[in-house]
Amino acid sequence: MNDFLTDVEMARIRAPLNEGWTLPPAAYTKAEVFQREKRKIFYREWVCVAREEQLPEPGDYRAVAVIEQPLIVVRQKDGSIRAMSAICPHRGMPVIESHGRAQHFSCPYHLWKFSLDGALVSAPLMDEVAELPSDCRLPPVKVETWQGFIFVNLDPNAAALHERLPALNELVGAYDMQDMRIAGSIDYNCPWNWKLLIENFMEAYHHIGPHNVSLQGTYPARRSYVSGSVEQGWSVLHMPSVEAHAEDDLLPPGPGLNTTQSKQTLASVILPGFCWINTPAVAFWYELKPATHDNMTLTIHALAPKEMLEGDTQGAAGQLLLEVIKGIHDEDIPVNQGPWQGMHAPLTSQGRLSHLEESIWQINQWWAERMAIDE
Repeated sequence: MNDFLTDVEMARIRAPLNEGWTLPPAAYTKAEVFQREKRKIFYREWVCVAREEQLPEPGDYRAVAVIEQPLIVVRQKDGSIRAMSAICPHRGMPVIESHGRAQHFSCPYHLWKFSLDGALVSAPLMDEVAELPSDCRLPPVKVETWQGFIFVNLDPNAAALHERLPALNELVGAYDMQDMRIAGSIDYNCPWNWKLLIENFMEAYHHIGPHNVSLQGTYPARRSYVSGSVEQGWSVLHMPSVEAHAEDDLLPPGPGLNTTQSKQTLASVILPGFCWINTPAVAFWYELKPATHDNMTLTIHALAPKEMLEGDTQGAAGQLLLEVIKGIHDEDIPVNQGPWQGMHAPLTSQGRLSHLEESIWQINQWWAERMAIDE
């Protein structure tokens, strides 16, 4: 890491929160840093790629990706979910490009056929070559589900995701996301580094700025606080509501919430990039798909309880939720664009963190540790 992070900069990152600093600009602006992040983080960690509800029936599949690795997630005949490379082992052709339902996967190049679990079924006109190796298939990757979300990991030796999350389950389990459904989605192109969005997402300090009218009155920055585990790679930002506003909510809180949970909104991250919001009634999944050091796509999904969506044939509930979250995110776009521009300025350096930015401090500890791991 010495090519972009000095010993002084590392010491600042590693300092206690009350002496903590941000990452240096090069951590965002250098393409070689993103190349290292791919190897050290994205290709070794659990990445959320879909919701279980998006694969309701056996044979239902989706084309997803972890940076440059195209994948298939598919519901098996026994109801389980598997994930595998979407690249044909013959000549490197993707076997799917979208989503659908199938009995098998067929490479469009030379019609090699693969079963739903990725095993090679047939390879036309290959009878005059030596027998294909037994592992000639769509390579499998590890897959787990949590709260209705599907995670994959390209590292075959990775520890199980669920082993990291018992304490997080205590904080968010009652919001019952596994029984929610996607009510609507909205897409954004984000021409800046992926970490900037997560940092902004995980602090309420900026409620006093871009969200002064929309959020600060109900969720004052000074009342926010953080739970999390650097070691386990997750963080939760608690945003308690002002009592005077708590009864003004149009949507009733979920039945399993206690008094504290019914009067707060949470913003959470499972690193490296699974971000979501829990309100007392609904949730929002921020699906981040980094492509390069300076660009990613973002899809925000509104999640609502099944009973809220029953009979809503016109999608009014989803449209309302998307209008709300779009209004908030539109206020966040300038404070992602601005720091991205600022990180390229020659006089910009590390900045000091507020106690209200504890999640950023936690994220930076996790990031620095992962990036320093030997090849």
